[in-house]
Amino acid sequence: MPRKGAEFRHVTSALLTLLKAEREGRVLSVTEFLKESDIPSTTFYGNIRDLLTSYGFVEIVTNPRERVVTIKLTEKGRKLAMCLEELGLAKDLRLEESGEEE
Repeated sequence: MPRKGAEFRHVTSALLTLLKAEREGRVLSVTEFLKESDIPSTTFYGNIRDLLTSYGFVEIVTNPRERVVTIKLTEKGRKLAMCLEELGLAKDLRLEESGEEE
């Protein structure tokens, strides 16, 4: 079971970042994912990764031939990300363009 210190905003950012990449037809390496989600690597490796994988929201795949570790949503993670998106959290986390001038 993951540690309880995982922040909701990091989990939400992770799921929404992966959903956006998936819709764009991209599979992210963990390095790319960390840059795009703006989650510090210490936070990700400290507790977010364990939470996301233990609840079955993401799959992390190692390709030793290419020396790349990728991260992608599972069906369960995709459904949760879509619910979070529907609630408008992508705009709150600035993961989506609002299209409006302020």
